[in-house]
Amino acid sequence: MKKSLQQLPEFWWAVLLYFLAVEILMVAASPSMVIRPDIIVTRLVFGAVFILLYVLRKGLQYRNFILISTIAVYALLTLLYKETGTLNSMFFSKLDPHLAHIDQLIFGFQPSVVFSEKFQSMPFSELMFFGYFFYYLMPLVIMLLLYRYDLWELKSFGFMLISSFLLYYFIFILLPAEGPQFYFPFPENTVQAQGFFGWAIKRIQHNGEAPTAAFPSSHVGISIMVLIWLWMNKRNWVKYFLPFTLILIFSTVYLKAHYFIDVVAGIFSAPVVFFINFTFLNFIRKQNGHQHQGS
Repeated sequence: MKKSLQQLPEFWWAVLLYFLAVEILMVAASPSMVIRPDIIVTRLVFGAVFILLYVLRKGLQYRNFILISTIAVYALLTLLYKETGTLNSMFFSKLDPHLAHIDQLIFGFQPSVVFSEKFQSMPFSELMFFGYFFYYLMPLVIMLLLYRYDLWELKSFGFMLISSFLLYYFIFILLPAEGPQFYFPFPENTVQAQGFFGWAIKRIQHNGEAPTAAFPSSHVGISIMVLIWLWMNKRNWVKYFLPFTLILIFSTVYLKAHYFIDVVAGIFSAPVVFFINFTFLNFIRKQNGHQHQGS
């Protein structure tokens, strides 16, 4: 039994720790939140997926098991993201007035409003929407590449990715901010879709977006965290992902998902998030007696 549990991806420990920390926050702030149906359902879904993957692991090649597990939990993070929109009102009021004020002090105007007004051409708009879309695509591309080349690094990347998302989600609960797309009135809070990627992002936002997760920008933080991981493990890959990451950073303001100050916070928080999760991963592996091994 112990050996079987040790073969599971390490990110499950991060998921467990996240749930424990969030439950403590809910009990401290509003105990009734713990028994909300949507909160319970989310935890049941994660529990069911864990059991299903645990049962299926013997019937799958280990490499396939790790890839499927990582992609499955990466997809399930959408549930936890939307949940922060409910939980981020437990302690503090929304920070948006302060964040917008900081942007105004820096620039004398709102970058998240003016940027898209000044650059409305279809090619530039699609470039920005593509950059934003790349945020969802980049982890999957890296996972598939690592699946081909190195199982150990696939496990490491999966942990760093998922645990970093969870850490940002925890921050969003404590630092509630909606972002320009929810804070500003229409039409200042929207950008017209003019092509395929614009349409795709609008669909994603319609089905998965929530008034949460603006500060710091996890789009920026996660993307930079990924670059840091690549620099440490697959340095020759960085040059392929860096240009798209730069476009992504600009797109977060262009699409009004974030204030400029959110981007700055995302840049500076990324190394901290990386260090915390890297240390946590090494701790888990030391406890399990895992040594670096090839594919």
